[in-house]
Amino acid sequence: MSRQTTPYLRQRLPLFATIIMAAALAGCAKLGPQPDSVQPVATDWANRGAVHRAPSVDPAQWWKAFDEPVLDALVAQTLEQNLTLLQACNRLQAARALVRTAAAQRLPQVDASAEGRRQKRLSGRAESDFERTPEDDLQSPSGSRASSYFQAGFDASWELDLFGRLAATEEAARATAGSVLAESRMARVSVVAEVVRSYIELRSGQRRLALQRENLKDQNHLVAMTRDRRAAGIVGDLDIDRSLTTASETAAQLPLLEQSIQQSAQRIAVLTGKTTIDSNLLKPMPQPVAERLALRVLPADLVRVRPEIQRAERLIAQASAELGIAVADLYPRMTLVGSITAKGDLIGTPLAERATNASAGLSIHIPLLDWGARRAVVSAREASLTESIFAYRLAVLEGIEDTENALTAIDVGRRKAMEEEIHLAAAQRTASHADTLYQRGITDLLDRLDAAKALREAQLSSADVVEQQALAVVALYKAVGGASLEPVQ
Repeated sequence: MSRQTTPYLRQRLPLFATIIMAAALAGCAKLGPQPDSVQPVATDWANRGAVHRAPSVDPAQWWKAFDEPVLDALVAQTLEQNLTLLQACNRLQAARALVRTAAAQRLPQVDASAEGRRQKRLSGRAESDFERTPEDDLQSPSGSRASSYFQAGFDASWELDLFGRLAATEEAARATAGSVLAESRMARVSVVAEVVRSYIELRSGQRRLALQRENLKDQNHLVAMTRDRRAAGIVGDLDIDRSLTTASETAAQLPLLEQSIQQSAQRIAVLTGKTTIDSNLLKPMPQPVAERLALRVLPADLVRVRPEIQRAERLIAQASAELGIAVADLYPRMTLVGSITAKGDLIGTPLAERATNASAGLSIHIPLLDWGARRAVVSAREASLTESIFAYRLAVLEGIEDTENALTAIDVGRRKAMEEEIHLAAAQRTASHADTLYQRGITDLLDRLDAAKALREAQLSSADVVEQQALAVVALYKAVGGASLEPVQ
């Protein structure tokens, strides 16, 4: 070692020792083991028999299984005009813009500054060097009291990402954008499911309202007939009160049904971004029935198609990136810095000094006294990562639960529909037989009205089953995230 280099090392030995000590402290930051993020699932659904194996409609347009042109138009309007989806779209744009901001931090940062000034000294010159200011150095040699000058320059810095802090910051921003993308898909699935559900409830309410009005018509006829029989002395006041009670109960249900219809139509208006109800929706139409129901998604496929699981997966990536940032903060941070500054006169008296200066150096930020606090942040980020892993596994289980429950509801609804078909057919035969007997004078009007009432009740029960089946289909495709099968980018 030469004598010339020895003083250089002696002067910088404390700096080298500090860097080595900081790196050694950071090296002590050992991460604990993380739980397995893989959630075991079954190879197939327990209630697979409720649906066909081969799909007959595009899962991304699952509502077309109802074969309802009006519903298709409503969904199209919702996807284009729904305010919730427009909000989600803008949140996604904001998150993606922040990804570009995080990526730009890994590049050299250059700032420019410029200053122009006109100054005039009102008193004498500074009497000592201690009293002199930078402006005094710009005074002209002739001692003029006025001068105009400019100063411009560039400042540059470039942080050396030796320990991955900036890379982890960019990855955290990308993971955040990914979770926002998953949330936008969750909003799309929920909004589409809600408009389909509202449409189903609207048509089912109209069907029930029509049946109840027929019931009320028959019951009012029964009240009139009972009053005639009372006048003839065949029945007493008790029979009249019973018939009036039944008719009033049915009449009381009509305003509630009308209210539910109005609420469903108003909800559809909100979902489609409108302030008023489309009058065409208030015209009664048959209840929607899913004729082409199919499902090819397996339990293992939920991680690809269910937005809730995609969001949980991106939250793991975000927590992992934040842990990487915390670990990198334990290490020294090194930044290359440099600047170029030029100054000179603008107009008027020449200045005493015109110069261009350049500087460059290395800035080192070393965590020492706050290392314990930084290590505590690492421990907190480890716990957050563990939490996000468990949340992901729970999201998988909840997706399987929702899908199995929907498949069970479809299977139960199908079996109930078979029983209701038998019940409805029997009620129709009974009503037809009672009507024939009444026309022939074999039976009285009371028996005919009782048979008609039983038929209406069977029809109401059948309408409920059809609605439950349709809502189960909505729940199924919402459970598997059928509104979007695209992978998260």
